[in-house]
Amino acid sequence: MRRVAHAVARLAQRLKATVGYRDGSVLVVYLCGPARFMADMKETLAALGVVPERVHTEVFNGGEPMNPGLVGWATPAPHRPEGDADTGPLVSFARSGITAHWKASAYQSILELAEACDIPVRWSCRTGVCHNCESGLVSGAVAYEPEPLDKPADGNLLICCSRPVQDIVVDL
Repeated sequence: MRRVAHAVARLAQRLKATVGYRDGSVLVVYLCGPARFMADMKETLAALGVVPERVHTEVFNGGEPMNPGLVGWATPAPHRPEGDADTGPLVSFARSGITAHWKASAYQSILELAEACDIPVRWSCRTGVCHNCESGLVSGAVAYEPEPLDKPADGNLLICCSRPVQDIVVDL
């Protein structure tokens, strides 16, 4: 219940700032996403006073592969990315034994850098399922863009929306 209360407060704050939200009973809301997200959002919107008949939904299947790829495709060995710079924070992928420099102009997230290095990663955020990319942050610090609604557990990071602010070691 505490999680829902926090979500209600954050959503109400954002609605007030962006659309001048005052009364949930007059809002018409269109949602699209996986089943768990939809259930949480319906509960949160109800707590804001949004009439259920004004919430329109389209559920898409969140059961896509956790490690997307081609069947029968040879998996390349992890490697440093092409054109690795000699400047910027170092991102070390501990399990893969790969270290590369962070290049903000080339990558929007640590996930993109991992993919450029052919590091095996789990993700489903691009298909609407959050937190599959959560990985261990062995050392260092990251910033998020966008800021996730649900923070990862202490000692972890979400590689899909994080960027290093100093040298880091990731448990991948």
